[in-house]
Amino acid sequence: MKLNFIELSHYNIPHIVEKSNQDWVSFGDNNLYPNYLLELFLGSAINGALIKSIGAMIYGEGLHATNIDESESTKESWLKINELLHNSPDDVLKDLAMDLKLFGGCYVNVIWSRDRKKISKIAHIGAQYIRSGKMIDGEIQNYYFSSDWANYKKAGHKPRPYPAFNTEDRTQASQILMIRDKNPALFYGFAPDYIASTDYIQLDLEIAQFHLANISNGMFPSMAINFSNGVPTEEERRTIERQIQNKFSGSGNSGRILLSWNDGKDTTPEIVPIASNDASESYQFLSKEVVNKVLSGHRVTSPLLFGIRAEGGGLGSNADELRDAFSLFNNTVIIPFQNILLSGLQKIFNVNDIQLDMYFKTLKPADFIDLEVTETQSEEDQEKEGVSKEEFKSLDDIDTKPTKGMIEEAEKGLEWRKEHNRGGTMIAVARARNIVNNDNLSIDTINRMNSFFARHEVDKQAEGFYPGEEGYPSAGRIAWALWGGDAGQSWSSKKVKEVEGVRADLSDDDMDIIYNELKGEKIDNGKWEIVDEKYDDDVTDYEDWANGLIREYKKENFAKDEIDSRENKDSYLDKSYYRVRFKYVKKSRRKTKTGKSRTFCENMMRLSKAGFVYRIEDIDKASRAGVNKQLGHKGRAYDLFKFKGGIWCLHAWKVILYRLKEGTELKDNQNLDEDYKKVNNIPKTYTPKPRGIKDAVEPAKASNNWWKYPGRK
Repeated sequence: MKLNFIELSHYNIPHIVEKSNQDWVSFGDNNLYPNYLLELFLGSAINGALIKSIGAMIYGEGLHATNIDESESTKESWLKINELLHNSPDDVLKDLAMDLKLFGGCYVNVIWSRDRKKISKIAHIGAQYIRSGKMIDGEIQNYYFSSDWANYKKAGHKPRPYPAFNTEDRTQASQILMIRDKNPALFYGFAPDYIASTDYIQLDLEIAQFHLANISNGMFPSMAINFSNGVPTEEERRTIERQIQNKFSGSGNSGRILLSWNDGKDTTPEIVPIASNDASESYQFLSKEVVNKVLSGHRVTSPLLFGIRAEGGGLGSNADELRDAFSLFNNTVIIPFQNILLSGLQKIFNVNDIQLDMYFKTLKPADFIDLEVTETQSEEDQEKEGVSKEEFKSLDDIDTKPTKGMIEEAEKGLEWRKEHNRGGTMIAVARARNIVNNDNLSIDTINRMNSFFARHEVDKQAEGFYPGEEGYPSAGRIAWALWGGDAGQSWSSKKVKEVEGVRADLSDDDMDIIYNELKGEKIDNGKWEIVDEKYDDDVTDYEDWANGLIREYKKENFAKDEIDSRENKDSYLDKSYYRVRFKYVKKSRRKTKTGKSRTFCENMMRLSKAGFVYRIEDIDKASRAGVNKQLGHKGRAYDLFKFKGGIWCLHAWKVILYRLKEGTELKDNQNLDEDYKKVNNIPKTYTPKPRGIKDAVEPAKASNNWWKYPGRK
């Protein structure tokens, strides 16, 4: 009797072996660990799908840079990077990203130019073809290539050495660069991040083979056939076996009727059913377990990201889960992979004098992931993070009324304190009364509550905190109740997190600053006429823009008071016959989740509708005076011109060109022959900065923990 058993391989951590008779390092059993990972990739449906998807997410929408247009040198660097990639295979970055996920690292074939002054080309080499040379003085000097390491002794597959990437030694034009994340368990090579789940991936392969065998074998092992008309010859037996195999095996024969014709009952074949075991049920359980373990091994935050629907769920009811899961997965898995790849590639870029803040544009898993969000988040943040952020809610949208459990605890605390004359300070008593009265608690109060519970968690360990203990209720227990008890602890912790995601709003004092410092004006429509208006980002030179549209004539007929400057009314951007002003407008049609705008933006929009516009000097002065200062990063100056109402603001500045009705006319793309007099009353101390103040580097936002900064409201 011959029995076959399913044997699950255990091939988890690769073995690294240095052999004296070979120059390379053996990687895994039989030196075939990368091939083993390839088998898992090709043989497991879920593992293969995850690796393909994550590899695609690492590459995203390709390589880009935040500072392309910053200077002539950055523009030149961008041209260099495009030249390098143009000379390289089209999918080189995609392949590197895929290998980084599949194998845990990747190899880049670096090709130097003939004069060895720059790198002219890069290419991807599959990790299954490369083995590391032995370290010499702590460094790998060579890598070895073989088209088939299983047959490396045969002709055509013998390993060939290639020097490791070295900017100091450019003797050979072709070098190999290894890119990997550091792994303390591996001196050579690399291993994937899902290495702990490889046993389960192997199990997935075996389960598939089990079910395939069941289908392929058809009726086996569900029945046995006994023939009662003697023992046929070996050739006859083989013929019978072949006929049965052809007739009954395979999934297509399921449910067919078997007919038998015989000379008598004594010669009728006996068909004996074989009771099935619970192997199928066991494998069904294992299948679910495999999915969960493989997802965990790949650090998947939600299966919805990869089109795997959770039991009882659907995409419609899990939009929030998908959005949150994507943000977490992108920040904890994808971006670290991208950083590893960019860090390795930067060594190549440095040789070609490419100095750019590069990143991979993030690939979103679903179009609806940015529903109900603003579309004016900076392009840099949108592309890097891959998902637009929600507009911050107003603090008014947060429910700060105490819960029923908090009220019961506070009432108990007041009774205990009156009875025992201990526990809590007068502040705690006042807080208890606020809670009992069901008052809306201020944000400062909520923060203090959360701090109190964090400091006094240790009081729970003291005698008398719990009923039945000596001294119950202890002073610590009474104080705990006065602040709302366990209910208050969980509530305040939740509210603090909720507040952290809420924008800093404007106080009455802040609004006074706006009206005092950000002074606008109403243009006399009888004298001035709008020629053109654009979003400020679309205007590179205000003077060229104006001169291309209007010109002055009949200058001798001008009255002096019409063309002379007036105090605080003309800008250094103006000339005698035109004015440049800025208007606060709604740029995005998107709505915030709450349907509300920031207080600053609401007031600015009311002023805009009333006809108010602003000089660049007005906006810069307001920035220096501290308008929206609570939104400045680390307390630094806030740039109203650049950041408006805050990060992810829905609004923008529109630049408006006015012409003097009397004495000017529109013109078609003509240039003025003379430079007309600019206004002369701008203070000499004022330094023109039409693009905002220099100190305002960035607005406060979630990524730089804006809620932690001093001065936050």
